Amino acid sequence: MESNLLFIDTSAFYAFLDHSDEKHQEIADIFEKRTEYFVTSNYILDELITLLRVRKISLVKIKPFIEALWNNEICKIIRITEEIDFEAWSMMKNYEEHLFSFTDCTSFIIMKNYNMKKVCTLDKHFLIAGFEVVS
Repeated sequence: MESNLLFIDTSAFYAFLDHSDEKHQEIADIFEKRTEYFVTSNYILDELITLLRVRKISLVKIKPFIEALWNNEICKIIRITEEIDFEAWSMMKNYEEHLFSFTDCTSFIIMKNYNMKKVCTLDKHFLIAGFEVVS
């Protein structure tokens, strides 16, 4: 089954929200022109919210966007299951030399399970894992 789905990674969401990011306009163009249905995971949202807090981005500023994400208004959120957790852990052990993060591995598993080929990211690990990077 060929899909018209685009997985959105933490780095793309961050570049979209941070107008001073050097990739902001490029990512904003992808978000505005969207020809695919956007998909992400609850682990990506966890990473994004944590990153925004660490970088001291005001909750007042990001609240509407984050709530739109939670309400599936921007993209579909796939919840990580115990099975995906175990598969991701197995992948990390099998590809230890690439230093994939656990969240990256859960994303790879979701993309494989949903037959997604493309990802909007600034993270080179998705290329290493064999996905087409859109950014």
